[in-house]
Amino acid sequence: MAYVVAALVVTNVLTLLNLLLLFGVIRRLREQQDNPVPPGRPGPASLPVGTRVEAFTTVDTEGRALALDELPDGTVVAFFSPGCAPCEVLLPKFVAHAEARPGGRDGIVAVVVGPPSETPAYADRLGPVARVVVEEPGSGAVASAFAVTGYPTVFQLDGDGRILLSDASVDRLAVPAA
Repeated sequence: MAYVVAALVVTNVLTLLNLLLLFGVIRRLREQQDNPVPPGRPGPASLPVGTRVEAFTTVDTEGRALALDELPDGTVVAFFSPGCAPCEVLLPKFVAHAEARPGGRDGIVAVVVGPPSETPAYADRLGPVARVVVEEPGSGAVASAFAVTGYPTVFQLDGDGRILLSDASVDRLAVPAA
C-alpha cells in the first residue's frame, strides 16, 4: 500500500512539473509570435552582396521615371510592406537616416510593396525623404530586380548597380561625404 501511495505522489509531482514546463514553452512561443524578426537581421531572401541588380525601369509616386542606370553611387534602396511589424520599427530610423544623408532624395529609393489600399500611409511618410515607388506584391519591377521576398530589406548600391550592402537595418549603411 505504501508503494502505491508513493507512486501516486511521484506521478502527480511529475505531472505538475510537466505542466509548468508546458506553460513556459507556450509563453516563449507567444513572445516569438509578437516579435517575429528582430530589426537588424538580413531579409529572408534577396540578392547577395556583390551581385549586379537586374536593370529595371519604373515610375515613382511623382510620375518621374526611375531606372537602375540613373541611380548615383551609394544609393540606398529600401523595401517596406504595410502591416509588417519590423517595417514599422525600421521606418522612423530609415527616415532619420535619409534626412541626414547629403545629396537629398535622389540617392534614396523607398519601395512600398502591398495592396493599393494600404500603401498610401507609407508613401506619405517616406515621400519627403526618398523617391517612393509603390508596387503590388508579386508584380513589381524593382522588387523583382532585387529578388526581394522579405521585409524590411535595405540595400546600398555602387555606381554600377552592384550591391554593397544588404540588411534589414540602416545601422551599417555608409554615409557619403558631403
